[in-house]
Amino acid sequence: MGDGGFWHNGLTSGVGNAVFNRTDSVLVVIDNAYTAATGGQDILSSKATNKIRTTKLSIADAVRGVGVKWVREIKNTYGVAAMRDTLKDALTTPEKGPKVIVAESECALNKQRRVKPAMQRLAKEGKRVVREKFGVDADTCTGDHSCIRLSGCPSLTVAPNPDPLRKDPVATVIESCIGCGLCGEVAHAARLCPSFYRAEVISNPGRWEQWKTKFRRAAIGFLQRRIDRRLAGTTV
Repeated sequence: MGDGGFWHNGLTSGVGNAVFNRTDSVLVVIDNAYTAATGGQDILSSKATNKIRTTKLSIADAVRGVGVKWVREIKNTYGVAAMRDTLKDALTTPEKGPKVIVAESECALNKQRRVKPAMQRLAKEGKRVVREKFGVDADTCTGDHSCIRLSGCPSLTVAPNPDPLRKDPVATVIESCIGCGLCGEVAHAARLCPSFYRAEVISNPGRWEQWKTKFRRAAIGFLQRRIDRRLAGTTV
């Protein structure tokens, strides 16, 4: 149930009826702090301050108010392991009656619409800006593609395998990635593979950061050339 639908009539017709009828069910309320279905308007649980509306009320308090005993709040729904464990608890608890999970996180796309223009403006002004980027190590990826099937992210796709001895394409993260990290969270929570990595893209880096980057590139280049010479000597 979305948070907009929850305040519209879900609290009474859904949660209230479940309490009244002692329904042994699990309800997940998707709390992104606005009504997405009709354009993103503020609702009672919105985090924004609204001069002409009442906001910042608690969904968890509301369901407790109508009699729900088992209530859990997830503050980061992109934490897949915590979400999985909470759902498991809800489905296996001996507690009778409705169980309610409030899954609270801002929509990643909506957050980008709010944050990206501000970051671009700061970068143009010459200020230091850090942007997170996720990727897949092609040398580590096994080509299983379970990460793609489980996450469903449109920025996670396949690419040709750089290893000539392997035919299966590897997973890759394309430029449309907004850095939510869900693909890596899913992969690690399901214990699929360690091939996901998180990197920081820095605009207008400082002198110390520029020096570190030059040193790292030089060190990696030296080690790579030494490996190439060793392999060349082995093949000869």
